[in-house]
Amino acid sequence: MKIDTSNVKKGTVLNLEGKLYKVVDTYHTHTGRGSATYGFKVKNILDGSTNTFTYKSGTTLESADVSTKNAVYLYNTGDTYSFMENDTAEIYDIDANTIEDIVPYLKENLDIFLMIYEENVIGVILPATIDYIIKDTMPGTRGDRATASKKPATLDNGLEVMVAEHKKIGDTVVVNTSTLETK
Repeated sequence: MKIDTSNVKKGTVLNLEGKLYKVVDTYHTHTGRGSATYGFKVKNILDGSTNTFTYKSGTTLESADVSTKNAVYLYNTGDTYSFMENDTAEIYDIDANTIEDIVPYLKENLDIFLMIYEENVIGVILPATIDYIIKDTMPGTRGDRATASKKPATLDNGLEVMVAEHKKIGDTVVVNTSTLETK
């Protein structure tokens, strides 16, 4: 399937030079008289290596025909993470290297989407936000509340984030999985 460079977003899977790449980051530059260019930081899905590609505006790329299946995260055993597809109850064991960028967000019974390409799982799509419970943080300081100060906190899955000063152990926070911002 063809895709214009202007439509490539973070998470898009591209078939470049016969290899599958997941777009990790995108950028757009436009110089005064020159044409615009689009750059993509990509991760090779098979070997995990990263690369950067730059294309002129209007270039057409080949996107991979990736389907998704609704699933739930079950557990991990060492370097393998197990997921169960909701419709068929089929279990998928995925190597940690394949999904290393999302491993810190995983918690038992988390609903996710599996990315499937030619009957193989090539990645996992997380929800936009996930609720966690604060396991450890420092007590808030009294005083000026005019500024929205933050403090470090460790969540129930081990993820470390910055939370609002008034949050305490046992409180629930909503984490944005793309920015690590909390509410």
